[in-house]
Amino acid sequence: MKKICYSLLLLAGASLASCGDDADLPSPDNLIGTWRLTTRACYCPVAPTPDEVITFDPNRRFRIFRNGALAAEGTYALSRGPACGESTDRDQLRFEVATAGTYAPTGAYAVQNQTLVIDQTNKCISDGPVYTYTRQP
Repeated sequence: MKKICYSLLLLAGASLASCGDDADLPSPDNLIGTWRLTTRACYCPVAPTPDEVITFDPNRRFRIFRNGALAAEGTYALSRGPACGESTDRDQLRFEVATAGTYAPTGAYAVQNQTLVIDQTNKCISDGPVYTYTRQP
């Protein structure tokens, strides 16, 4: 009987240890590289698409260039969960900028082929912009 109880205890502990596994987190591998902004969709004044490039490195660092000049840099984190006011889990990209007051487009993201989409719309901010980037060689 002791062996059965001990085995059940081990099994329960092993199953709990697997909860919250990092395997559920999105991989940064498909982000690593250089991306150029191609469209920005939003409820904002009509303006040309900004000249913006984001680079992601394997050490989870990013750099954003606007008009060829460094505009923001820092680290990025990936997670999976619902956006504000939503119940469906989506991959989330969060930028931690090194300099306070600089802007980086944090939000739900998706990578398909050579396209990166960062979507800042959700039920709390319905008019947030959607940024579409194309991978650069």
